[in-house]
Amino acid sequence: MHNVISPAVEYSGVTASPRISWREAILLATYHIRLLNWWLFLLMALGFVGSCGVFWLTAHTATLVALGRGNELNRFVLESGAGLVASTLTSFLVVGDPMLEVMMTTRTGIYKVLAWRYLLTLMFLLIFSATYLAWSLWYGTTYTSHQTILFILFTWLAPVLVMSMLGLLGALMTRNATLGAVIAALPLMADLFLHDDLLPIALCRPFIIPFTIWEHDSSDWWLNRFVLLGCALMLALCCWWWLRREERLLGNLR
Repeated sequence: MHNVISPAVEYSGVTASPRISWREAILLATYHIRLLNWWLFLLMALGFVGSCGVFWLTAHTATLVALGRGNELNRFVLESGAGLVASTLTSFLVVGDPMLEVMMTTRTGIYKVLAWRYLLTLMFLLIFSATYLAWSLWYGTTYTSHQTILFILFTWLAPVLVMSMLGLLGALMTRNATLGAVIAALPLMADLFLHDDLLPIALCRPFIIPFTIWEHDSSDWWLNRFVLLGCALMLALCCWWWLRREERLLGNLR
């Protein structure tokens, strides 16, 4: 007697959607938040608190010279200070991560992991910067004569993007996160110490990072912002090119 075998049941493959749910996104964000270098965020918080204290003392002096210096301090914090913090935080995103090889073999990949960490870093920096901005505006800080939201946004955004990308690229090329942060800080230090010599040169003005401190009402201000954003885009492309070859990246960062 022959056994009767029922027809095979055909199973249709289910293609997984590349989109993730909100719950998965929250869990992924929480995971990357736990992997961030929290001692750097603590230093960032202490820096903003210290700047608030200095400006508070300056504002209570109630002299025109002191108020002018307080306004310069707030422009520095919102522009150069935020950019310096962003470069330091970004240089530590990939270099020195013991789970780098594991990240490359997962479905997420190094690009998405880096994007998640970078966006979370910018989010925390934006929260601290917005808090400082609201506090300084409450005390009557004048960032520019035409003080608009768009102006304040580009005052913060351009140096943050260009210095963070420079810090990341420097860390990838030198295999050292600290050295990458130092490389990103060099152009800012040169601008701060040599601004009397650089500002009269027309070709240098679009590339000066702390341009708002001295030339916040200049007609070249928007040109400076867009040139810095263009430099940030070029640096981001260089970082993308450096991350393309995973074998070289693993050999460099071990």
